[in-house]
Amino acid sequence: MVANKAACRLVLDNGVDLSSRVNPRIIDLTLTEKRGDEADTLDLTIHNHDGQIAPPKVGKVLKLALGWETGDDVLPGMVDKGSFRIDEVERSGPPDIITIRARSADLTGDYRTRRTKSWVDTTLGTIIQTIAGENGFSSRITGELAAIPIKAIEQAGKSDMAFVRDLGRRYDAVATVKAGTLIFMPLGSSTTPSGKALPTLRLTKVDGWSWSFRHEERTGADGASAEYHDQDAGQRKTVTTGGSKPKKLKKVYASKADAEKAAKSAADKAKRTAYSFTYDLAFGDPAITPNMPVELQGWDSEIDGMKWLVGEVTTRFGAGGLVTAIKLENAVGG
Repeated sequence: MVANKAACRLVLDNGVDLSSRVNPRIIDLTLTEKRGDEADTLDLTIHNHDGQIAPPKVGKVLKLALGWETGDDVLPGMVDKGSFRIDEVERSGPPDIITIRARSADLTGDYRTRRTKSWVDTTLGTIIQTIAGENGFSSRITGELAAIPIKAIEQAGKSDMAFVRDLGRRYDAVATVKAGTLIFMPLGSSTTPSGKALPTLRLTKVDGWSWSFRHEERTGADGASAEYHDQDAGQRKTVTTGGSKPKKLKKVYASKADAEKAAKSAADKAKRTAYSFTYDLAFGDPAITPNMPVELQGWDSEIDGMKWLVGEVTTRFGAGGLVTAIKLENAVGG
């Protein structure tokens, strides 16, 4: 019988592997990955009772990989979890400890700088590809989304990150940067940013410890309505999707097509976030990523019958080994 032995690899941006020095001192390492525009975050706490560790400087970049060295219950191997720019370093005691807080290195720098720009008579694909190129990213956007015409849209005093986030909300898409690639893909897409098939995660009650299923009516709305400016008629008009109690969107859109898409996206999001499922897995699995489709089996017909997506993953490494907690959203509403 082979014992389960977790592994962690931390490498500085100058190529120095810190694992042999830092790993024995790790009190806790927590990686939080989210599907949306929010940066993935890394929190690391290590003991420094002998003063032999020089704290890294703010602005340095750490590359992280997590996985298992050995184990009969797990799949051995390391998973690259990306690069993280150190935002904060804290020293405290006694006993002397160092706390490091970092966030995805892709979501820093000029990508967060406010700017004003008008986009006229273009496509969603052109916008995403242009923003990616200007920030040194590659891009991946599905053909269906890329072909959407954009008559006019303003990026008024917003960073590229905030603007892409708003586009993601409008078109109900994953809109984020991972590993140097600006990703703009439908929620629940069956492929990874590299184009590979995204596997479905199948979970039962024997795969974890505590779990929770929640159904919450947040606003009472059962649809959404959006206004647009009809240039031919010279007046505002409204489109509605869903039921008899639509939520009115604040923005006025440039075309009927834009308004219809925004209303549908808002209605779908309301349905999707009304249901949630959280699960603490028995063994950490760093291969789980946001937007991964999930099938639950062994609960009841309601829970098992839903299509689920991973919305957030929290992975912890420390004295307890490697553990993973996931938050799921209903992929298609109720």
